[in-house]
Amino acid sequence: MNQETAAFLPSALVVNIQEIDDQHAALFSRLAALKELCLDTTDLPLAEAEALMNQLREHCATEERLAGENGLIFSAHARKHQMMLKSIAKAIDEVHHQKIDVFGVLRYIEYWFERHIREEDLNLGRDLQQVSSSLYDPEKPFTLARAAAA
Repeated sequence: MNQETAAFLPSALVVNIQEIDDQHAALFSRLAALKELCLDTTDLPLAEAEALMNQLREHCATEERLAGENGLIFSAHARKHQMMLKSIAKAIDEVHHQKIDVFGVLRYIEYWFERHIREEDLNLGRDLQQVSSSLYDPEKPFTLARAAAA
């Protein structure tokens, strides 16, 4: 993760899987840049919206790939990704049709993304680390991060 993007990833959201952390940091960095870009307009430029969606799709695919390569059950997590991608695409479309505020959408994406990392990706990171150290218990996949911390 480079210094520029690392500044946007809070330490509490680091999953300790380099590829995932790099993507999380880059996504938070992109969201910050989009907020700044949109200060002068009430719209999200189409090219920027497409780039954000592509980056989100790539990130979801990365997590699916890593889970699959490591034999993790990922279907519930993947469904959450698909629901999120569909919701964000709809919200971006509504911004382009001036039905909702671009800043509300960007805040929603950032909030959803942070919550998703806390509730899903931190556990994915733990499970991937356990698989690599042969400590993974397939009977206990993907508990909520809040429960794991308790």
